Amino acid sequence: MANPYWSAWGDTHTGRQRDNNEDRIHYDAERGIFVVVDGMGGEAAGEEAAQHALDCIRKRLEQKTGTPARRIREAITAANNEVYRLAQARPQWRGMACVLTAAVIEDGGVHIGHVGDTRLYFIRGGEIRKITSDHSPVGRQEDAGELHELEAMRHPRRNEVFRDVGSAPHSLASDEFIDYVQVPFEPDSAFLICSDGLTDMVTSAEILRVVTRNAGDPRQTVQELIETANAAGGKDNVSVILVEGESFAPATLRHDASASSSSGPGSGVMRSLTGRWSLFLYGLALGAVLLSLLPARFSVESPVLGGAPPETVPERPPLVVEPGSAELPTITKALEKARAGDRIVVASGEYNEAIRLKNGVAVVARRPGEVVIRVAQQLGNGAAAVTAEGVEHSTISGVVIRPDPGVSLPVGMRIHDSDIEVSDIEVSGTTRAGIWIEGNSRSGIAGSYIHSNLGSGIVALGSSAPRLTANVIVRNGAARDQKHPGIEILEQSSPEVVRNVICENAAEGIRVARPALREQVKNNFFTAGGKTNKAGAIGVARP
Repeated sequence: MANPYWSAWGDTHTGRQRDNNEDRIHYDAERGIFVVVDGMGGEAAGEEAAQHALDCIRKRLEQKTGTPARRIREAITAANNEVYRLAQARPQWRGMACVLTAAVIEDGGVHIGHVGDTRLYFIRGGEIRKITSDHSPVGRQEDAGELHELEAMRHPRRNEVFRDVGSAPHSLASDEFIDYVQVPFEPDSAFLICSDGLTDMVTSAEILRVVTRNAGDPRQTVQELIETANAAGGKDNVSVILVEGESFAPATLRHDASASSSSGPGSGVMRSLTGRWSLFLYGLALGAVLLSLLPARFSVESPVLGGAPPETVPERPPLVVEPGSAELPTITKALEKARAGDRIVVASGEYNEAIRLKNGVAVVARRPGEVVIRVAQQLGNGAAAVTAEGVEHSTISGVVIRPDPGVSLPVGMRIHDSDIEVSDIEVSGTTRAGIWIEGNSRSGIAGSYIHSNLGSGIVALGSSAPRLTANVIVRNGAARDQKHPGIEILEQSSPEVVRNVICENAAEGIRVARPALREQVKNNFFTAGGKTNKAGAIGVARP
């Protein structure tokens, strides 16, 4: 399946040691929806769990209402509760569940929802990077660098998971259930979603070799990966979906030609503690060309299931902000006009304003990194350039926040009692904190560049439980009176902090108020390019 901006193929196979296939896949290149589901429960129960989960997810994702993050969370939550309901209703299905990864291409990025040990990899420039985190004891050890990939593949507890879809009811507000990540999707990149039937048999280096060797032919790549997994033993069902950007094949050929004389075996696998990893995340926070949103409109029949989302409402055109425009010259004007469900697209330029986000409204830079919210006047103590106060289902993506020279900006973004998604932003030059998260906030911050703030890069306090994923948090905390960490976790805050690059900060990489949190925040990269944090990786605040 293909469209002008990407091409995709997917397939699933029973494997060599199973009699039935509990995996389910869905790839819809026209709509930009891709899902891999791996059922659990044995025989018919696992198949039923996977099929019902997939049906429910498709039904919600095909309704383009709300933000991508909201759609994904609603889809997976509805799938979870439907599988749980069916399992309780039929004794023979008791205990059935599934794990899954769903991806939606929209606004120049890939929006990913993930539960369990299915995986999504990104491939670009001859390198492969795992985006999702396995919700398993062994996967957590592998992500932390405590186990080598081959050791993890051979571990006897490899297939145990501590998160799944269907074994217990969940609400949209459930903590520690759905991982949501947004990453840019460049035309010269590709991403691959798979079940553990592939990754238990085939290393990431071999996956990379197969993908690059067959660049331009997703169908051949998928078939070869399945054959490789089966040749290695085929212990489980194997499912693979590959999506290639429009220029992935020529870019891969150029890279192979230039690197063939200097690259050794496996050199394309991204290492966690190298400058290249840090630079990739830096680019993730600053770059990515915004692709046009395709008006895909073909229907796929799907059964109506219990817990289905509300009926589709017509999607309104975006509100476009442009400097000097007679209608919407500022982001604030657009927010005043916006209603829940609206999307504000901001043209490149500098905007001298402080903005307040609004329920259900997305603020998206047309070109990430080229929309600058520049604060040119003094703000009061604790005031922020961007504020979310009691806001839900809102997103902000691709903007740069910084003050004019000589202007004191206490906080770049303040999030209070809010559930929003923040991605691909840059914050620098603040005096108190780059991002301040407080109250009962359950927001997600991903793929962002938080640097050169005199106070901490990110402060989380109160009863907040934000998700901080794949950010670059560097060179913060160098205030004259007191040195601050990259991330500061105070009071009863309990964030999820994973796969961030945190280095060159004036104090610790992360400072926690409670010693018990040290274990919870260790799965990050505290060294990049040989540079660390002045006071070590993780410290405990003084009473």
